[in-house]
Amino acid sequence: MKNAQGFVLSLSICAGGITSLASGFESPTQLDPSSGVVRQVGHIYFNIATQERVITLLGEGQTSGADTGESVSIWSSRVSNPCVSEGFTTNFFFGFDNNTGTSSLSTNAILLDWGDIERDSVVDCVHIDWVTDHDDTDSDSDGIGDGVPGLAGQWTFYDSDNGRVLNSCMRYPIITFMFTDLPGDTSGTTDPDDPLNTLAGYTADVDLAATFTGTSLTFEIGDSDGDLQGASYGNNDLDIDSDGIGDGYSVGDTSTDGNGFPIVDRDFDGFPDWDLDFDGLFDWSWSVQFFQPGLHDLDGDGVIDGDIADSTRTIGVSFGSPEGEAVDNGDGTWTWEIDTSLDDAGTGAEDAFAFLDPIMNFLGTFYFGGFSCDANDQGQYTPRSDFEMQLFGPAGSSCEPCVADLAEPFCVLNFFDVSAFLGAFSNQQIEADIAEPFGVWNFFDVSAYLSAFSAGCP
Repeated sequence: MKNAQGFVLSLSICAGGITSLASGFESPTQLDPSSGVVRQVGHIYFNIATQERVITLLGEGQTSGADTGESVSIWSSRVSNPCVSEGFTTNFFFGFDNNTGTSSLSTNAILLDWGDIERDSVVDCVHIDWVTDHDDTDSDSDGIGDGVPGLAGQWTFYDSDNGRVLNSCMRYPIITFMFTDLPGDTSGTTDPDDPLNTLAGYTADVDLAATFTGTSLTFEIGDSDGDLQGASYGNNDLDIDSDGIGDGYSVGDTSTDGNGFPIVDRDFDGFPDWDLDFDGLFDWSWSVQFFQPGLHDLDGDGVIDGDIADSTRTIGVSFGSPEGEAVDNGDGTWTWEIDTSLDDAGTGAEDAFAFLDPIMNFLGTFYFGGFSCDANDQGQYTPRSDFEMQLFGPAGSSCEPCVADLAEPFCVLNFFDVSAFLGAFSNQQIEADIAEPFGVWNFFDVSAYLSAFSAGCP
């Protein structure tokens, strides 16, 4: 699909599990840093379902959330400079794909980061970013690049993953989307040997909700009961016995067998797959993979997209941190204390990230020796090894389920819930059998429903 402005989207929905090989690195990742001026070009709001695109240039503010007007931030790692209180002004980005051939990470590597979130979290919009050295033009004078042919980014979101090396077979993909012809740098100074070289930084809010037309692509992280709360996608029919057939269990299900072991335990270690770090919150992850021009046929027309001469340009993503505070431990180490009082606190974000190769083999967990606001050899701080990401969800999506809430929109009681109850009552369905004697549909069920409807959902 391509809209009039040249921002191209390819979408695929993931199903099933992905198994990756295990290995790891214990020592800090050593980087050869390079410098350049990152010019934050603009922010793009893009609705996948309707193809609507709104550009907000630097200094004009930014859009947020789905265009329903009811979207709120539910998980955020957007703080780009955690050491600003110590007088530092530099923000960092990680250019992990430049097709130089100098390392196994230089072409089509997959960067993976993770966090914790409440189960049954509906996501209707995601915030993404990219920083690129690819030369671009702006023929329509809208302030952003027209799009670099063949330059693409693919973002994927997963259930049951905290980036760990072992047992990554529990990583359940939920949804993947790819943008091709990503906008690039229109400054005209993309020569890496030019001391005035600039790179272009872009952010985007990808709206997954359909407002009037189109198909909604909202998804639920950590579904516990199979209803998806109105989301279009989620892992609510797991194949827990690996026979290729869904067994009807949701990824966040807390059910146990007759011996007290969790039903959703794909690696049979006696612990639920949804809480790999045993903190009571659901483990999720996201990944990004970039595709260089001149190397791939992304649209399947038999022709390689883009110019191979552009394939050695750098592209990457910005570092981020949850809202919080940098704390000097007084022993040469620093801690980033997440402000958990915020609803979108970025819980579970760690000073680490993982790399996978293009076929999902695990290459290792990486960090930079520990986050620090002390000046290093280059006179800069050592950034936290996690990256910018933000999830938005419908306001009220975290309400507790109640017996009267039988129809969409969930967490709102209205005529549709009453109508759903009456339909279930007429057909003697279990949803309407809410009062004793159970198995009998009578006045007591109607009275109990009306009382529950009047009380509302918590």
